[in-house]
Amino acid sequence: MEARAAAVRRHAHLVDGGENMQQRDVPDAVVAVEVSARPEGRWALSWTPAFSRGPVTVYGAARPTDIARGTPLARDARDAVEVTLPAPRAYFLLEREDGPPVMVAQRDVPLAGSVNFRDLGGYATVDGRRVRWGALFRSGHMANLSAQGLADFAALDIRTVCDFRMHEERQSEALALPGDPLLEVLGIPPGIGDRFFFHRLFAATDDPEEVRAALRDMMQALVRTGAPRLTRLFEILLAAPREAVLINCSAGKERTGLASVLLLSALGVPRATIHHDFMLSRRYFPAEAEIPRVLVKYEVRKSSEEVARRLIMPLLETDESYLQSAFAAIEADHGSVEGLLSDLYGLGPAELARLRDHFTV
Repeated sequence: MEARAAAVRRHAHLVDGGENMQQRDVPDAVVAVEVSARPEGRWALSWTPAFSRGPVTVYGAARPTDIARGTPLARDARDAVEVTLPAPRAYFLLEREDGPPVMVAQRDVPLAGSVNFRDLGGYATVDGRRVRWGALFRSGHMANLSAQGLADFAALDIRTVCDFRMHEERQSEALALPGDPLLEVLGIPPGIGDRFFFHRLFAATDDPEEVRAALRDMMQALVRTGAPRLTRLFEILLAAPREAVLINCSAGKERTGLASVLLLSALGVPRATIHHDFMLSRRYFPAEAEIPRVLVKYEVRKSSEEVARRLIMPLLETDESYLQSAFAAIEADHGSVEGLLSDLYGLGPAELARLRDHFTV
């Protein structure tokens, strides 16, 4: 107990004001706003009273930096509004009477044929900033991007892709991306120890609960063995100011999920918001559609299709316990996420300040 308390005290200086940012449950107005594309350049925006109980004025542009408070797209909006802004992706500044203005966008990036593609922007940090929209993206594989999906990907102006898939995964899920982004291969096995972990597990059991337990163990293993690859991720981010970066793996849920947890933590995003972002894979990962790919990928052969489907579902689901398991390993080994960032990745106050200068406003 004394060692654990000392570890927590040792890393407290990394957090603004000396308070452990992961324990602050900071309400975030941005998660109370929904943005979705409609046909013919229309956009639907809605929000709950957690964002505003009064009138809202809406401004927008195709890029976050192009929004100007000139002619608004809508005035005196209450709860919901539709506006016209012809663009494959749009960003909106919402001005409200009962709080500061907030920039929002559609959280998912629905590139035709993509999997679990999302923008990490907009989240509030404990020091009063917000993660830049259009700067940090996360996704699963992009092997099925359509011609329109490729065109929309190019419009995001992503200059670097950090890919956590292994060589064999990239071969079977391959697609050349437009714009010639720099590809950084940071291969982490989709399992524990090697890429055949789930092959062996699915061959040895018919019990989905064993798979669910293995996913919790895998998240802890990622915390404890992923440092060499994740260290490289932070090196890339520290060297890439003002450039859009994508982090991805096959599903965009576990390997990419942990990387997103650590990245948002480094930027000062509170744990409640990080939990919200992690669990969005329940909404945006197409579990049912991905069943055939996963059955082939892990060579799952069972007595019936139903047995096979039930067995792999824990791998396709996003379970709260997976994230809890990762945090348990982090805290057991390092006292806090800040401790892990310092101990394993060398992210002290100066490095954290640089990341926040690059990716928050």
